[in-house]
Amino acid sequence: MIILVLSVSCSKPSSPSAAESAPAVAKASADPKPIDFDACTLFSAADAARILGMPVRIRPTNVSGCAYEGKPPGSETWMPSVSLSVRKYQTAADEASAWDDLKLIRSLHEGRKNLTIVNGIGTEAYMENIPGKAVETTVIVHKEKSDFQLKEVTDRAPAPDALKALAQKVAAELP
Repeated sequence: MIILVLSVSCSKPSSPSAAESAPAVAKASADPKPIDFDACTLFSAADAARILGMPVRIRPTNVSGCAYEGKPPGSETWMPSVSLSVRKYQTAADEASAWDDLKLIRSLHEGRKNLTIVNGIGTEAYMENIPGKAVETTVIVHKEKSDFQLKEVTDRAPAPDALKALAQKVAAELP
């Protein structure tokens, strides 16, 4: 009789297994994932050369990016560069969530130092100008199902008007 009681109590688990408790725990919703996209379909070497004012070569980048760098005449190094990073999403809700996160991370808001609102490109757009030894000028654009950043890094005078013109062209091609 004692053996039967011990065998029953030993076969019963003392706490629920992970599989048993899993349905009771709600899973956190995943962050929206952008669709793979070749940004070089929207951004050519000729576009980059127009911005940098010199011949360019392509520079390796991530899946949804496209980058070029220039070599100024008489220079030994390839320094000025311009790049396009595109994030496309399945739904407008996914893009809105990702855009809100980007705005928070990058502090994209009216009145921020070195940031201006750009009208007439996408749904919402900004130009960020970070001075220093190498000047970084970035046009950041939001559309319904996509957003992108077009960035120039140079030790010469930046070309904000050329960046905005290309940003307008890129925005017209994206959803």
